[in-house]
Amino acid sequence: MFIPTISGQQCLLDICGDCAAEHEIAFNCNKTSGVGFCPKNYIQPAPSNVFLNGVRVQLCNQVKYVGALLNASLKDYDDIQRQVKSLYCAANKLRGPFDQCSPAVKTLYFVPIALQCMLASCGANTHRLV
Repeated sequence: MFIPTISGQQCLLDICGDCAAEHEIAFNCNKTSGVGFCPKNYIQPAPSNVFLNGVRVQLCNQVKYVGALLNASLKDYDDIQRQVKSLYCAANKLRGPFDQCSPAVKTLYFVPIALQCMLASCGANTHRLV
């Protein structure tokens, strides 16, 4: 939930808890966490007491939401570093089978495949490149 006030967040969490109890849905409150976002010229507020089904919601500095890392400072440096690391791992796995090949074979086969993988990681439409 993205809520502008803590009281609004608590109100919505209460509604979720009541609805879950009514429909016999169990939330894992130990896995529930929250991040407080503030403009950069504001001082980060003190952690507040927000509860879900009577259990205090843990506040943290960053959380993974829909595959992206969100942090309290609204910077995406950590997420970019994670994506770069993932790209290097994929390239190293791809490089392995070509280690014993001659430079001409590497140029012929490896470079176009690596280029296609790099463009695909950037979201480019690459189905016609190779």
